[in-house]
Amino acid sequence: MSNRPPQAKGPPAVQHEPATPARGAAAGQAPPSAAAQRPAPGPAGAAVPLAPVPATWQAAPRLRRLATIGVAVTLLALLTRHADLLLLGAPALAALAAARRGGRPGTLDAAVTAAPSRCFEGEDVEIVATVAGPVDEATFRIEPGPAVTVVDGPLTQVVVAGQPASARWVLQPHAWGRHQLCTVTARCTDGMGQAPLTLRPERVEVFPHPPPARATLLPADLLRRIGEHTATAPGAGIEFYGIRGYQPGDRLRDLNWAVTSRLGQPHVNQRAALRAADLVIMIDAFSDVGPPGDTTLDLAVRGAAGLATAYLRTGDRVGVVVLGGVLRWLAPSPGNRQFFKIVEMAFGVRFPSEATPDLDRVPRTALPPRALVVLFSPLLDRRALNAVTDLRQRGVSLVIVDVLTREPPAEPRQPLSQLAVRLWRLDRGALRSGLSSLGVPVLAWDSGTGLEAAQAPMGRGGGVSASRARGGGVGAELRGQRIRAVR
Repeated sequence: MSNRPPQAKGPPAVQHEPATPARGAAAGQAPPSAAAQRPAPGPAGAAVPLAPVPATWQAAPRLRRLATIGVAVTLLALLTRHADLLLLGAPALAALAAARRGGRPGTLDAAVTAAPSRCFEGEDVEIVATVAGPVDEATFRIEPGPAVTVVDGPLTQVVVAGQPASARWVLQPHAWGRHQLCTVTARCTDGMGQAPLTLRPERVEVFPHPPPARATLLPADLLRRIGEHTATAPGAGIEFYGIRGYQPGDRLRDLNWAVTSRLGQPHVNQRAALRAADLVIMIDAFSDVGPPGDTTLDLAVRGAAGLATAYLRTGDRVGVVVLGGVLRWLAPSPGNRQFFKIVEMAFGVRFPSEATPDLDRVPRTALPPRALVVLFSPLLDRRALNAVTDLRQRGVSLVIVDVLTREPPAEPRQPLSQLAVRLWRLDRGALRSGLSSLGVPVLAWDSGTGLEAAQAPMGRGGGVSASRARGGGVGAELRGQRIRAVR
């Protein structure tokens, strides 16, 4: 990514810094304070050079009205044979005779800018449209894109005798991705002629707003690397682990005087070791249902951003695997730059395809053996369940976060429609129950709350089992229980 200008205020729940190789954090460095880990905006007030835009001149509405009046009065005078009626149309005919003809430029200098060029969801983006040229009046109208709201400025703005003529709006995007936030139409009027111009700003990179999350989901077997997670093994930590007999070299401040006085021999307290973890986030891009800006894929990417932020903050390594039309992955790595690499990879997940991903193509470095895998999925596509089967057969510690928050609509006056929704609920419950019975926890996440509420049933620091599935794996077990993924 290119060098970014000075930073602006960002959401308090995240910590970001520009993903520039020269300025990014070194490997293993934890994210800095909350105001630093944020994509820097583009220049808010920088002057952008105007570019010539082809202008096709047409008759202005006032010219058409004058011509209509003049022709009507002339015809009426001819039909009634009253020459005095021509006096009524004389002003209109005089205006037509004095109207400017020819000499209009074939291009007009115009531009539309969007600042900042990078932002988070829900932040303000300023749109400024400018037209410079020999025009008497300029009418600007903005058409915001999907999942974009106008928070400041009327949709239609008229500028009279401005050099240059400009209009300003403030938009708020509510969907992550690289978007063209709006289209601005400028109608330039010069005398009796007008020229419509269509202006489109550059695409804006909208980063997903990470929901609040904590690094509480851990694999059963942590890595033998220093971190911030309490392991089930003795070491140089801070939490109590156990008591053992004194050995030469133990520190005197670790002596447990109560046990020592009771047993008559010196005993010391043991502390639990602090270890690191590897997290691999999987995003199910096969299904994308819901309104724009709040689809299941939007929730999955936001959840992935929140979980990545929480684990990178503790110094863990985080990677991502996208299950979609094109199987993509990013090997786990620590540091600030990893967050932006994950988000930039998520920008291209909307790729419809009927292909089935082959997890054998994912290298061992991208899916470490003792990593915790968190799959964000609505559990609507059989290919996602097949991926769960593959992961369970490999003995991977797996957690599924269900991002489907809406039920199919039911018609209140149609009993069969309500019955279908009830069957759908039973089928979804059977699917979650079947996955849970096979050692795959399924966490329900409501988009209105943070990930902390979804992680609560797992408990603080709850380990996730990595036992292998027996027989045909999850897929065979689910087929045996007649559990299907129903849209």
